[in-house]
Amino acid sequence: MRKIIVVCNSGLGTSMMIRLNVEALLKEFGVKAWVEHTDVTSMDAHDADLIIGSSYIMDSLDSITGIEMIGLEDVIDRKYLRTRLTESIIFQRWVG
Repeated sequence: MRKIIVVCNSGLGTSMMIRLNVEALLKEFGVKAWVEHTDVTSMDAHDADLIIGSSYIMDSLDSITGIEMIGLEDVIDRKYLRTRLTESIIFQRWVG
């Protein structure tokens, strides 16, 4: 199963909001994937195909290799998230 991890500092507010937007966009595109939100310190416990979070968090995850990461400058704007997702190599494979 395809798996997306949405990460923020605490694993509560921001990651949950992004997760809901990701799930809505996946539904729009007809893509089935498991989406989980978590905090930065717990994300290693998840085996992900794609990691999404704010840019400042993604910039701090330089130890992660082999997993595509999407850093968001705007964590609220769904249209912006749509653009970032459609630019993703992994997501393009899932859609196409």
